[in-house]
Amino acid sequence: MSATATEAPAPTPAAPPTCSWTDHSTGPCKLHVINHRGSPVQLVWLSYDGAEQVYNVLESGSEAHQDTYSTHIWELKDEDGKRLVQYAGPSAKLFVTPAGVSIVGLQPPSPADAPGPSGASGSS
Repeated sequence: MSATATEAPAPTPAAPPTCSWTDHSTGPCKLHVINHRGSPVQLVWLSYDGAEQVYNVLESGSEAHQDTYSTHIWELKDEDGKRLVQYAGPSAKLFVTPAGVSIVGLQPPSPADAPGPSGASGSS
């Protein structure tokens, strides 16, 4: 006797973004980093050869907006250089607190809000 399923399978949770230099489906995106950790946080970009480049140091209570691409790998590091999180993916807000880092996805910008040819969005 065979049974037929009448319920759809439970949805699988979304996987965290993968950090890969081999993904070629890149697109422009924005990171918004908000530091409420109580100490400085470094925003570091990893180049394709793995070299680190510090783009910003955020004091506690400050925030930064970074134009980037979805396949670019970013890290947030503490004042001792310890990695707090590594991220590559679509536009997102990264909230840094003493308990850790929370990542919240954002809607992609509309074409009218997209950065111009210089990459600057006109707001800081």
